[in-house]
Amino acid sequence: MTARPLTPALIIETALDILDQEGGAGLSMRAIAARLDVKAASLYYHVRNKDALLQALVDQIAGELLSDADLTAPWRELLTAMAVRLRGVLRTHPGAAAVVATKNVSPEVAQRIADRLGPPLAASLNTTTDRALLLAQSLFVLVAGLALAEFGDVPNEPAAPRAFYDAWFDLAVGTFLDGIDSA
Repeated sequence: MTARPLTPALIIETALDILDQEGGAGLSMRAIAARLDVKAASLYYHVRNKDALLQALVDQIAGELLSDADLTAPWRELLTAMAVRLRGVLRTHPGAAAVVATKNVSPEVAQRIADRLGPPLAASLNTTTDRALLLAQSLFVLVAGLALAEFGDVPNEPAAPRAFYDAWFDLAVGTFLDGIDSA
């Protein structure tokens, strides 16, 4: 069997696997190198350092939120879909919840998201682009915090049954959106 070529995507994928299985304490450039059966120094050709790796991971997850979003949908439907998508990604990669909850998206990715999401969301909300983007960012932080509460103790299982976290997510996101609706 031929090994896959070492790429930033493979390094990120491996980092996600380690985060999901061992949590943040298990993630290091040496651990990634060991999983990929390469020397740690070879990773630095593709990823500057661990911080850059975590940045790339957060940027990838943030970028996925709009990958198939219907930007013509009414604001509540659009924001709900984004919240559900973020939660789904973090449920798939529970170890990433702590990273997403504590690391900002890079300015370049934030700008791409703002350029794509801001105008249609602002129009649907009948508000300014800046305000619409702050609302979307606030929802992102809310969902990341909920995911951190649910998955933040990886590799341990969540403390409560899934139904508890599902109800909490629905209540929190619904209340947040109701607040926007009443403003």
